Amino acid sequence: MACSGNKQTKESLTQGDISGADSVAHPDILGQWYIENIFFNDSTYTRPSEQCPGIRQYILFESDGDYSVMTNCNHGAGKYTLSNTEISFRDAAWTELACDNMATEEAIRRILPLLRSVEIENDSVMRINSDSEPYLILLKAKEIK
Repeated sequence: MACSGNKQTKESLTQGDISGADSVAHPDILGQWYIENIFFNDSTYTRPSEQCPGIRQYILFESDGDYSVMTNCNHGAGKYTLSNTEISFRDAAWTELACDNMATEEAIRRILPLLRSVEIENDSVMRINSDSEPYLILLKAKEIK
């Protein structure tokens, strides 16, 4: 049961009131995004779906500049700043449960400080790039009504 810590498999989406979100220049990132791939280079990457099949690990972007990350075991949160396509993450704090499989969490903690720019394709795929090779691929969660 290496990946059974996060029982949250339902898609929950928090959009917030984006009409008044003048502190966020690009509201397209708001909401819940599943972590698809954390890529450092050709030989170093993490795919959460391979690490913990059946558990959706995600990042939630709020309109007030807060973000939170849910891995299969621990939860992280902090602040992000977005201006046009430039993004930065800061003030991260994490729970620190000991888990059997912490590959996604370790990769997210390592890559977030490196990320600098956002690209969104078809309102459903987000790529957040660093200044060099590392990048993060996120897939937009669909809202459940």
